[in-house]
Amino acid sequence: MPDSLVLDQMRVLSLAEGFFQSNVLFALLRLNVFEHIGEGAISSAELAGKLDVRPETLARLLDAGVALKILESQDGRIFRIDGSFRSVLLPSAGTSYLGDWLLNLEYFRDALAHLDEAVHTSSPVAEFLEDAKGEREHTRRFTLAMHNYAVLRGRELVRHLDTAGCQTLLDVGAGPGTYAFHLAEANPDLQIYLVDVPEVLEVAREIAKSFRISKPVTYLGLDLRVSDIEGTFDIILVSNTLHMLGETESRRLLSKLFPHVAPGGSLVIQAQFLDDNRMGPRWPVLLDLIQLCITESGRNHAVGETRAWLEDSGFTDVEYCPMTLTNTNSFLRAWKH
Repeated sequence: MPDSLVLDQMRVLSLAEGFFQSNVLFALLRLNVFEHIGEGAISSAELAGKLDVRPETLARLLDAGVALKILESQDGRIFRIDGSFRSVLLPSAGTSYLGDWLLNLEYFRDALAHLDEAVHTSSPVAEFLEDAKGEREHTRRFTLAMHNYAVLRGRELVRHLDTAGCQTLLDVGAGPGTYAFHLAEANPDLQIYLVDVPEVLEVAREIAKSFRISKPVTYLGLDLRVSDIEGTFDIILVSNTLHMLGETESRRLLSKLFPHVAPGGSLVIQAQFLDDNRMGPRWPVLLDLIQLCITESGRNHAVGETRAWLEDSGFTDVEYCPMTLTNTNSFLRAWKH
């Protein structure tokens, strides 16, 4: 077989076998293997006792973890966590922890397994919001996942989004509130208001305790798509929310928010924007397919179309601000003069 065909096969197989790596990682995480090993090392027999599983069965999973360089072992008996995984998958990792985010990706994996069906029927194969209704643990895990993702990226938002002179900020679809908490911590004059459903805000209240915020936080447990609020705000932040709504609902929400921006104030849309040709970057394209699988009308959006939505809602002087290459987030800031 020509070398070029071998390389072609290797490329295709590498892509198709990607599930192997993620499934091993998800299994190790769900079994609390990382937590039980901790900073040190443990024998497979002792770990099997802690997990109440058969040692020979667990050994097969641990061996796969070593093959993928998630775990380390010199003799096949004693295992420790590879340094790069230890720094983000132990609860002691603090703000670097990614465990909840990975479990959220596992949910997305299950939905994407039926992507062909979603394309064939033009309808979701999993109902994210329906799955969350009445399932506090589902809601809690998703909210903590958003916090995992936002902690480091929130620090970067603070460096790029100037809030000098602003007194009030409304965070719409706030989730864990992480971005607003970072902004309030950096600007002691900023009074923040978080809007989301009550079950999500329960988790946000817990997360707020890890930030040093000067002014009391106001929590508004409602859905702005169907409910109203009063007052105006110097900044309204809509972060990683519009992709779940689609164009029609996004336009409606932005028009509804326009009167609540104070004169001279601004509205900020932070998102994982698609390129205008919709063929990249990698994660925003994936996010678009996730919305196809788990929402009725969700659709990721590009910078150009989002700019048009803002201008059609009455905003002017729309500015685009990319951040570092390692941050999939960027934002548009539009003004109300």
